[in-house]
Amino acid sequence: MIEERRKALAKALKDEDQGVKNNASEALLKLEGLMELSDIVAKFKSAVKTDKLRYIYSLSKMKTEKALVPLIYSLQHDEDDLKIAAIRAMGEIESRKAIPALLNVLKVNNTLAKIQAVESLGRIGDPGIAKILMKILPSGDKELDESIILVLGKLKQKEVEGLLISLLDDEEPRIRRAACWALGELDI
Repeated sequence: MIEERRKALAKALKDEDQGVKNNASEALLKLEGLMELSDIVAKFKSAVKTDKLRYIYSLSKMKTEKALVPLIYSLQHDEDDLKIAAIRAMGEIESRKAIPALLNVLKVNNTLAKIQAVESLGRIGDPGIAKILMKILPSGDKELDESIILVLGKLKQKEVEGLLISLLDDEEPRIRRAACWALGELDI
């Protein structure tokens, strides 16, 4: 069945319409990526750092929950850039199954990883995340707080309104700016 799909998409590459050609090309890349997923997972653990980064990037483009396994494994790696790339990739996959791993990142002592985890949680868009993020504010790190506030706005949950209004009195302008933006994003 997959071979039939591949042949049909290859034929569509010759279509007269450029949009059809573009979509066929993207679909073929995705199909080939999914077929190679098991190979990527197998090679990931023994790969050198640069290859792991390439694998993480490839996994994020597949948009499949199967890709979460090596990404979650990457969170245990000593290299911060691998962790952050994996966290970003989890957000790009947009699967709720990544939420527990991303919430665990919020407990580590790495501000950049926490910020990326917050942004990835925002991309996933689960409304239940708002309550968890509200409990983190204030975190003691204004950059992290700003990211949390922006994600709270993206989540559009009415329950955050009181918190956002209170943040309009924060001493830091970036927090007040973020709170204003987030209030404008909330549903009425």
